[in-house]
Amino acid sequence: MLLFDGIYKLERKDDPGANPAHACAWHVKIVDLSLSDPNHPHIRPFALLAKAQEGGFFKTSCAESLGKRILSDFNLQVKDLLWVETFAHLPDDMYVAVFTPRYHDALTNHTVSWRPILENERVAITPWLEGGHESSLS
Repeated sequence: MLLFDGIYKLERKDDPGANPAHACAWHVKIVDLSLSDPNHPHIRPFALLAKAQEGGFFKTSCAESLGKRILSDFNLQVKDLLWVETFAHLPDDMYVAVFTPRYHDALTNHTVSWRPILENERVAITPWLEGGHESSLS
């Protein structure tokens, strides 16, 4: 079941007069995989698919830029989420975020590293890819 299909933008608070055409934006889809075939449950019940939109200047990924905000907006936990992202310089490839917790005082932050998507993960998200192929998350 598709929970969200829309655009998330990175606000540029440090430059209020900036041209919005150059702001970083990602097309994001959030899918509840737990409602698919009950005979084949997924280890991670939610998938997030992100693709950078044209025109922005991207220094980081959507996970690194907006991860906390998206998780908060949808009340999601990192451990329950398969985060899949495509990058402008590799538009035909999909990567999965690996979140590693970092503990400091009472706070938990995560570092993000990337690995290529596995075939079973690709199969799980294929119904939510536009046109049924990975190069087109939007």
